[in-house]
Amino acid sequence: MKETKFIEQNKEKWADFEQMFRENRRDPDKLNDLFVQITDDLSYARTFYPNRSVRMYLNTLAQRIFHNIYRGKRFPAERLRLFWTDELPQLMWTSRKALLLSFSIFALAFTIGVVSSMINPDFARIILGDQYVDMTVQNIENGDPMAVYKDSGPFGMSVGIAANNLFVALRTAILGVLASLGTVFIMLYNGIMVGAFQYFFIEQGVFWPSFLTIWIHGTLEISAIIIAGAAGLVAGSGLLFPGTYRRSQAFQITMRRGLKIFVGIVPIIILAAIFEGFFTRFTETPDFIRGLFILTSLFFVLWYFVWLPWHKTRTGAFRQPVHDKELPPDRALAIDFNAIKNAGEVLSDTFSVVFRHPKTTLGGLLGVTALFMAWAFGFSTERPAATFYFSETPLGVLSGSGDFFGGAPAPMLFYVQIVLLTVLCVAGFRAMEQEMDLRERPLFPRWRMAVAALPLALLMPLFILFLRAENGVLAWMLGMVAYPLLALWAAVIYFENLNPVTALIRAFRLVQWGPALLLGLMTVNLTLLFFLFLDTPIWQMTLQLFSWLVPPGEDTMAVFSTAATTCVASILLYLFFLMITLGGALQYFSYREIADAASLYQGIEKVGVARQIRGLARE
Repeated sequence: MKETKFIEQNKEKWADFEQMFRENRRDPDKLNDLFVQITDDLSYARTFYPNRSVRMYLNTLAQRIFHNIYRGKRFPAERLRLFWTDELPQLMWTSRKALLLSFSIFALAFTIGVVSSMINPDFARIILGDQYVDMTVQNIENGDPMAVYKDSGPFGMSVGIAANNLFVALRTAILGVLASLGTVFIMLYNGIMVGAFQYFFIEQGVFWPSFLTIWIHGTLEISAIIIAGAAGLVAGSGLLFPGTYRRSQAFQITMRRGLKIFVGIVPIIILAAIFEGFFTRFTETPDFIRGLFILTSLFFVLWYFVWLPWHKTRTGAFRQPVHDKELPPDRALAIDFNAIKNAGEVLSDTFSVVFRHPKTTLGGLLGVTALFMAWAFGFSTERPAATFYFSETPLGVLSGSGDFFGGAPAPMLFYVQIVLLTVLCVAGFRAMEQEMDLRERPLFPRWRMAVAALPLALLMPLFILFLRAENGVLAWMLGMVAYPLLALWAAVIYFENLNPVTALIRAFRLVQWGPALLLGLMTVNLTLLFFLFLDTPIWQMTLQLFSWLVPPGEDTMAVFSTAATTCVASILLYLFFLMITLGGALQYFSYREIADAASLYQGIEKVGVARQIRGLARE
């Protein structure tokens, strides 16, 4: 059938569907029927008219229909059930060697902690801290060794412990990206700490009361950490042993598997926190009941994560082998600026732009970092080691980074940062121009980029608030909402309207709050994870590793440590701003397509009109 005949037979149906969209009618049954018919037409067009406008038109129309049908669709319950009953046990079976290695590392570290405590009586103070040791000794003298678990309310205690343990487990899994070395180090550290912790109570003569109290929650908690270690080892194995894949492809596969395993232990961590907050405090409970509780928890972990995967493999009870998501082709595919994308796709495209145009993005990143370092340390009124202070508390480096925006003893640092951020935003817009097709490239003057970057300068005081706020949860929520909206505002200024007020109104009309909030959540939390690395002993070990390069002197090591931490922290902060800039531009194109359907109408206009498409004559 000729293309013109195909269009003639179906154009009334397509026109009816277009009319339904224009009138904003949302009949679920008709939309579902529409999706089936359009995909049938699209399959036919792909076969017989692969290089014709009608194929592009139908592809765009099917995309819009899919978006309207499945927008807000709930996660299928059957898929969730299969994850826990089939996919996760199968992943644990394929990762059984990593699980055994993780357990062996933890057991070795635990033994090191016990032996070190036996040799050095002060080893527990080094690992646990003087404050905790003194408090526990006082509680033992008062006749209640486990009084620490009774000081806080059960609900608040459970929430705090769950948040902390989730961060620890996630950090253990994520640091597998360092070729599994980060995971191994954290497992060693946690194992030594638990070993020293347990032997401390043996040394004080209260082993049995402490064991029956601590391991009520510790059984699930430590098991989750060991499984998180297995997830990190799996995630990093793709870099070490790529097999027949390219190293980047193997890493993608193993990273997805590791994150799935981490998702599987999230309920275990939350349950352990509930046990610790609500049940551990009842130290007067008979020993038999507490012992039975511990054995039940241990039985569950061994049954679900060890025996069940083995049993289902032996009996062939798995429904189907685990299939990894299809890998992208080796060649770099151009970013589609006319597609409707979710938050994950926008974030993925953001990293693609960064690494495809390193001279613009990474070069700008390193350039503004160097200028910031030169200004902050060159004009500081204090000695270099005292220019910035990073506390040893969790997220201490992130909190100390608030001084990068005006708290340091360097003049006009806040205004210098605004200029540097504007330069970085211009670099981000320039990278977007390089990524775009020449026919779509706006080719606006560079001063317009600078004007569009000004709304992003508002991120400066907002980020200071985020870093220094006493209510960290409120600041986190504020950043999750504000960052994507400000970035979208800047993109509208640059790509559409130079008037900031009109552009802000347009941004509010375009924004899709669901994907925007999810993008903000992923970007902010990804930044927190990066900074968590600087707050781990791994970073301190890294500094010590390169200490041989530091010339001898009274203050030189302190200067080196401050400068190195400042450099890496500023790179992470500027990377965060660059990701926000690129993410805002990319989400702008997606939201514009949802609101205006510009590419759809362009496709309609080309149907049956263009005489030549990609070198092929019109039929």
